[in-house]
Amino acid sequence: MRMWTAYEPRTPTSAEQRADQTVLVKDGFSWPALLIPLPWLLVNRLWLGTLIYVAIAGVAGLGGSLLPLNDQAGALLALIGNLYAGFEGNDLYRRKLLKRGFVHAGSVLARNRTEAELVFFEGRGAPDIVHATLAPMKTMPAGPSAACDVLGLFPRPEGLR
Repeated sequence: MRMWTAYEPRTPTSAEQRADQTVLVKDGFSWPALLIPLPWLLVNRLWLGTLIYVAIAGVAGLGGSLLPLNDQAGALLALIGNLYAGFEGNDLYRRKLLKRGFVHAGSVLARNRTEAELVFFEGRGAPDIVHATLAPMKTMPAGPSAACDVLGLFPRPEGLR
């Protein structure tokens, strides 16, 4: 399961318009950003990320040509920009949404984007959303239970000694 964060426009609109404008962003690594970073950054209009990627790729390319490296080391040096895009791509997209006036509306755990939308809108009570039967998610209690003898690496919680 992956964590998805939902962002809605700050301006008050009807529930139907708000549902259409809601954006879900996956938390974590972005494979498309790793494999095709420049097109992914441009399609998502992440101009600052594009500038940083081009700078990293330029420095890596310049460093690879100036330093006495074999071909494999030069190729690894060139992947630094791709790794940056893969690890930071979704976070850059979140920051862009917040800068454009979107607000964080919630987070859901789901296997894919479709399931994340269903879970999010089902919890919000949005109109005209098809209610699907989803497998129940395992949840953990919010705090430590009294029956639990182990808390992290310690044999007992401090309060029970």
